[in-house]
Amino acid sequence: MTVDPVTTPRSRARAITLVLIVLLLALSAIPIAALWRAFGPKVIVAPDFALIDQDARPFKLSGLRGHPVVVFFGYTHCPDVCPTTLAHLAKAVHSPTTSADEHVVFITVDPDRDSPSVLKGYVRLFDPRFIGLTGSLKSLEPVYAAYHVARQAVPVNHSPNDYSIVHGTSLYYVGRNGIMKGFGSWQDDTPELTQDLKRFQ
Repeated sequence: MTVDPVTTPRSRARAITLVLIVLLLALSAIPIAALWRAFGPKVIVAPDFALIDQDARPFKLSGLRGHPVVVFFGYTHCPDVCPTTLAHLAKAVHSPTTSADEHVVFITVDPDRDSPSVLKGYVRLFDPRFIGLTGSLKSLEPVYAAYHVARQAVPVNHSPNDYSIVHGTSLYYVGRNGIMKGFGSWQDDTPELTQDLKRFQ
């Protein structure tokens, strides 16, 4: 008897992993210049939104006007990109050259699993000052669209409750005046993030 190598559990896991890697590379390969083109050549105010924070309170980006902000999209079940980026940001915000009132806003791409309490425990692992945001998918989809964030759920083991999410991995720097100042990548290391936090206030 022969066994189809694609149907074995190990082969299926490898195939799913390969798909995730390919999709992630495709999304993270979007150049920063493309984001500038997407948002247009003119100086623009960062798109505002109304979501729910990790304390289950209403949150609006415009409520942080007067403070520099970096926005990042991800989810708490993310195995690599999200924790890596948040760990680097946690180090960067404590740099002597970083403004003391810098805010890091982490917006979930997995609202079904990322409740306020789940987000609260997650962001505290990196820095208690980080802000985690969630909401219904209906309320989040316009935010993804406004920030040109791709998002795709990928089932694992044919279970509706077992899935990964491939998503855009850019960072968005919003100045004190609410203007979109610049963009970064999850691949930026701590020194690069520190420099951008200082430059894009």
